Amino acid sequence: MRGMDIKRGVLLGTSAVAALLAAPAFADDTTNEQAELQARLDALKARLSALESGNQAQQGASAEQVAPAQAVTGGAFPGSWKLPGSDTSISFSGYVKADAFFTMNAPSTAIGDSFVLSNIPIQSSAANSQGGDYRMHARQSRIRFETRTPTDWGNLVTRIEGDFFGAVGNQRVSNSDAFRIRQAYGVLGPVLAGQTQSTFMDEDTFAEMVDNFGPSGDTNIRQTQIRYTHDLAPGMFLDGAIENPEATIQNSSGAGVTGNMNANSVDKMPDIIARYRYKASWGAVNVSGVARYFTYNRGNFSDDSTFGGGVHGGVTVKTWGKDNIKGTFNYGPGIGRYIRTAAAGNTDTYVTCANGSSQIMTAGCGADLQVVTMMGGWASYQHWWADNLRSNVTYGWFHSDVPTGQLGAGANGFNENLQSANVNLIWNPVSKVAIGLEYMYGWRYLAKAATANGQMEGNASRLQLGMQYFF
Repeated sequence: MRGMDIKRGVLLGTSAVAALLAAPAFADDTTNEQAELQARLDALKARLSALESGNQAQQGASAEQVAPAQAVTGGAFPGSWKLPGSDTSISFSGYVKADAFFTMNAPSTAIGDSFVLSNIPIQSSAANSQGGDYRMHARQSRIRFETRTPTDWGNLVTRIEGDFFGAVGNQRVSNSDAFRIRQAYGVLGPVLAGQTQSTFMDEDTFAEMVDNFGPSGDTNIRQTQIRYTHDLAPGMFLDGAIENPEATIQNSSGAGVTGNMNANSVDKMPDIIARYRYKASWGAVNVSGVARYFTYNRGNFSDDSTFGGGVHGGVTVKTWGKDNIKGTFNYGPGIGRYIRTAAAGNTDTYVTCANGSSQIMTAGCGADLQVVTMMGGWASYQHWWADNLRSNVTYGWFHSDVPTGQLGAGANGFNENLQSANVNLIWNPVSKVAIGLEYMYGWRYLAKAATANGQMEGNASRLQLGMQYFF
């Protein structure tokens, strides 16, 4: 543009000088000569304007050609952007969360950085006599990537998400907690493939808590699956999935034979899950069921197999204002690890001798594989004190029909009953910040064979402050 300004000045200056030189030196010059000079000056101005217009058009065309290859543009879904030269929209989100808590009755080293009910020490244990402790961590902090890519079959959706609840870091040095994958899946049309929350879980009914674990009797599991979703009607969906199987087996303990027989659990087929979901203005309903196939094979004598599974029901009902009440129920012979509080302290199945259920498994006795029936659930009420301030009160319970008569000493230590109670206050001072204070109480009762002595129950409580910053 500077060169064009100079060129324009030269042309106009030259034209002016020419006009002055050619101006009438004598009073008798005719008006025709002045008109001719004016016409030449107007022609030069028109030519200069044409040159300027052509140069600006050329520069605009160049800008249009360069911008798309260099600019980052808005993506196809909220919070996303498109990479230069790509039609894929991508988003990066998550949060940083710091938790500070004091655990009563038992140290957090025994219970965990989440309030794991099946880890509560029994009253006669050394951990119970140690009393409570104070702990801080940022392990729940989460990172999430999502993409949308248009294809001939619709949008291809992917998500990769993780947090730092892997291996615990060294608190004396750097607290370098290990990163773990929570979700990694893709969706094209009605088909999902990858790791995410189990189809058995309830997508619309969950208890809002500051603690990361959840109430007793809750269903919470993530695993690899292939899922198909069919839209039945507005707000109504039917899901079907095959998911990764993993079973636990226990037998009576003694005579040098271990009670844990998980090495002899052979997965022959995936877990099969179906779910119905309905969501409306008044709330939501979820019903799901899982079918499982268990196989015991020790390799050097008899084997056996059996079927099991369970059902889930969940409902959310809006009451008045933003308040709501929620609840779930889970039941089944062989539901096992799908109930979170049962996964760490119970077994899906047990095996005994077919010719005498009280006998220890020995070569030639014939295996008899049976499933363990479990049930559990929770209820929660959420009340909003203001648009940015709310409370949740949650009660959960779990029960397992531990076969103490068949397993004998092998049943010792399994959770027979678990209960939990949580009450919290959560404040959002601004839209991207949540501060929560929660009190939680847990009670644990263990199964006990006739030969066991001592206390078989314990309780603990925790007061936790969580500060969460979203991005």
